[in-house]
Amino acid sequence: MTILLLLLLVKVAAVVARGPSPLIWDAKYYWELGQSVAGGDLLLTGHEVAYRTPGYPWMLGVINAISAEPLWMLACVQGILWVATVGITAELARLISGDRRTALLVMVVSTGMVSSVTYTTTVLSETLFTFLVMLHLYTVARFVRQPSPPTGGLVGFTLAMAMLTRPVAMLLWIADVIFLLARFFWRHRSGSQDSSSHDAGNREDVTHSKSWPSPDRRQAIVGCAIAALVTVVCVMPWLLRNQAIFGKLMMTEFVGRNIWIVTFQDGSGAELEFPSTDAGSALRHALGEERWDDLQSDQRWRETWTVSKSLTAAEIDDAQGDRLMKDVAFDAIKQSPSPFAKKTVRRIFNFWRTRATELPESFVEVAASSKLSPEEISQTQYSGQSIWGVRVALIDTALRYRLSNSLLANTFLMLLTGLATMLMLYSPATRASGLWLLLVLAYFTFVTAVLEIPGYRYRMIVEPVALAVIAIAATSYFPARHQKQSQPVPQP
Repeated sequence: MTILLLLLLVKVAAVVARGPSPLIWDAKYYWELGQSVAGGDLLLTGHEVAYRTPGYPWMLGVINAISAEPLWMLACVQGILWVATVGITAELARLISGDRRTALLVMVVSTGMVSSVTYTTTVLSETLFTFLVMLHLYTVARFVRQPSPPTGGLVGFTLAMAMLTRPVAMLLWIADVIFLLARFFWRHRSGSQDSSSHDAGNREDVTHSKSWPSPDRRQAIVGCAIAALVTVVCVMPWLLRNQAIFGKLMMTEFVGRNIWIVTFQDGSGAELEFPSTDAGSALRHALGEERWDDLQSDQRWRETWTVSKSLTAAEIDDAQGDRLMKDVAFDAIKQSPSPFAKKTVRRIFNFWRTRATELPESFVEVAASSKLSPEEISQTQYSGQSIWGVRVALIDTALRYRLSNSLLANTFLMLLTGLATMLMLYSPATRASGLWLLLVLAYFTFVTAVLEIPGYRYRMIVEPVALAVIAIAATSYFPARHQKQSQPVPQP
């Protein structure tokens, strides 16, 4: 295990050595938000935007405040978070299966994963969010296995931090609650049956089932209440910030821009026509006839950010503009539900099958394609930050032949993850956990498919969950030779 950990650290160090990705588009704006946080604007009141949350800017702000070379420190911190995510995934798999081989399998497979590591040198929230999601899942697994108020507090805190990094996590608690209820139901049910009829994985359930309905249930109820309270307390300052600026308690207002893409864009989008409804008229009126005619002339009204920026230029606030776009998109969907539904189903499968054709560029790649000097590149693409970069042949080769860029490999991963989840559901020893992880995978898949054009940066969020499921299923159906049949298998 120590050797595998060293290999993971060496791989991350090699990726970091290739240099940071440019501070452009989303990365540039995240960097600006981080600098505002470093300057004391913790709730970003100086940026009247409704589509960002403060979690990632908070981390950027701390790094900017304490480091003379913040871009370098950020790459190091995100590299550590990536390795920590692998460790948490390995421990989660071991906790569910009760078999140390699952942790070993997770670590072994992770040494060959390279696509997600490239995001450690990018000023984007993927690495932090993936870490927080896995940390939350681990705390939930610990809580369900042994409920307690302190663990409940950790469940709430990790959920809140994930939500404040990306609001897509805000409904994860539904899967968590179903997991807790399913675990209680199956433990209670197994306690009413003869323990001799169950396999080793269920004997622990039988042993503790009599105590679960009383003290453990009280601990679970108290822990859930604390989790809910901690979550609300952590997110409330941001909700109040949005109430003060936009007049509404909300995490973000971004559904309109998301749904606009998948409704009106071609390709993976439904490419619907602009609706002749009250909402459509209201948006055209808000833009003004001149702006609308300009957007309509070359179909630029189908572009999300073109419309969003046009609304901002028309002095429509960020939240109100997003609501207008949402209403228009929903009207278009109501008029043509079938094409939208067909493309949504297609995106569900493409969530898993889409190739990682483009990954964040490192400085060595930027420098190789640019005629500018490093100093000029720093000023034009890195906001004047200190930059570095050396070629690492092994990483270059691994990226060139990465499996995430193969349609066949991605399809195989999708089928393998589905099969592994079904095997977890089939086994009584992992049924509750299998249901829980299935719901987590389905949640991210469906939400992303409904609101986004599929891309690798969305799928990489659930890669650790898929890896844990596959490892658990693999070891469950290949028991260790030395494992005695009577040995209880701890599991959440």
